[in-house]
Amino acid sequence: MPISPSTSSLANAARVSVNSHQATMPDRIDEQRVEKALALIARAAIDVPEAAAKAEDALSRWRARSPENAAACIEAHHRWQMLAQLAPELREQFDAPAAGRRSPQRRQLLAYLAGAGITGLLGSSGWWAYRHTPQFVSALDNTSLLPESFAVPDGPDGQTASHIVLAPSTRLQISLSRAERTATLEQGEAYFAIAQDNARPFRVRTQAGDIEVLGTAFSVSVRTHAVAIEVEHGHVRFAPRAAGIRRLPLFAPPAIDLYQGQALTIRTTGVAQSSQVNPEQVAAWRDGWLIFDNARLDDALPTINAYRLTPLILQDQRTGQLRLTGRFRTDDPDSLLRALPVILPLNIVTHPDGSLRLAVRTS
Repeated sequence: MPISPSTSSLANAARVSVNSHQATMPDRIDEQRVEKALALIARAAIDVPEAAAKAEDALSRWRARSPENAAACIEAHHRWQMLAQLAPELREQFDAPAAGRRSPQRRQLLAYLAGAGITGLLGSSGWWAYRHTPQFVSALDNTSLLPESFAVPDGPDGQTASHIVLAPSTRLQISLSRAERTATLEQGEAYFAIAQDNARPFRVRTQAGDIEVLGTAFSVSVRTHAVAIEVEHGHVRFAPRAAGIRRLPLFAPPAIDLYQGQALTIRTTGVAQSSQVNPEQVAAWRDGWLIFDNARLDDALPTINAYRLTPLILQDQRTGQLRLTGRFRTDDPDSLLRALPVILPLNIVTHPDGSLRLAVRTS
């Protein structure tokens, strides 16, 4: 019968420790004290009864000496509990020994846990590495002219819990660890439907900053001139990556919360502009529509070009400042091309190399 990483007496001792030192609990945990507590906990949980009892008594006396020891003991118990989630090949070594003796396997494990092994595994650097080492990594690249859907194995036992849809010309990397779920959006646009997991927050990383998710659906666009976030439902929080991000209106907090129907555009100039969107139109490209509402042409063009074999090129900065409003089908990019000179004062010039340039019409 496997031994639990903690015994009832140790758990009770931890609760007593909390009560007796609650008023004077230190703000910071001494890592060396945690490592000492871990070594004693390992012996109390794994050694033969007589030696285990001595280790438990030593732990109890050591814990009572100071609030710092008590705090370290509580932290050590928490980390020891996490051993239950270790890889099966290590967890199998916790098989109970025959009465009064230890198997060679358990002697080896005890030596490992009581020595540098337990502090290396559950100490500050080892603990961080254990929690943050990726268990799943995937590089997604949509090179087609159609959206592509991907299932994220971030549920219990690696089951699918979240989904991501990539627009054309989109590159994204997924990394899942025990501590967090991370998506790095390098280029393009993605729609995220994320399952809530408070123990493993989901974050989208962009060139402008990080977006923290708490169970929601939203889209993120990383195009040439800006990063744009739109929330279909739920709540996300944007934290700027670099200093100097200025939000309009001014005097806003450094972290920006967005809820259903809210949007945020962060430009390369460092200005963050908030706005309202129709939640039903968030990531409308999933349903075959490109929707622009008074969008600058230089902002809209990268999205338009994602659905074209021959990209459109702006003649100059003046052309890029024109504003575009309209709904266009993603499966008929030539209709948008034909509509542009009607909607805007534009000329479309075809060059010998086949490229198409947009220029402001002068007459």
